[in-house]
Amino acid sequence: MSIELIWIVLGIVMILAEFLVPGLIVIFFGISALVVGLLAWWGVLTDTTYQLWLFGILSGGLLLTLRNRFKAWFKGGSLVADTDTPDDDYIGHYATVLTGFEDGSTFGKVSYRDAHWDATAANGEVAKAGDRVLITGRKGSTLIVQKDA
Repeated sequence: MSIELIWIVLGIVMILAEFLVPGLIVIFFGISALVVGLLAWWGVLTDTTYQLWLFGILSGGLLLTLRNRFKAWFKGGSLVADTDTPDDDYIGHYATVLTGFEDGSTFGKVSYRDAHWDATAANGEVAKAGDRVLITGRKGSTLIVQKDA
């Protein structure tokens, strides 16, 4: 097997290895090996010493200049700041009482954004079905509400 073909195969293997080894490092070595192999194939680089030097310089240069830029592209992200919905998404908004809060009970069900939630009254006020309540907090999956004034 010729040295040119070794460089090209090594470059392709390294580029494919990036799928198995995360970190966006191996791909730059693979690109460098592929470039050196193609230049050797075309007869531009015939000396092995020059091939090794070009591989080292090209690999280091690509790694130092492009890794952070490409890593930002492939990093991925979320439109929400964290996996839990922040309480700001609930607090200060209004819900409608569905059931409960009657006969002195401080527990019931409310509807908020077309979803049914367990709720507890913040100050023990009694609310009837259909009343509008203000969400003042959240504890787990239970909304803390108070009757709208």
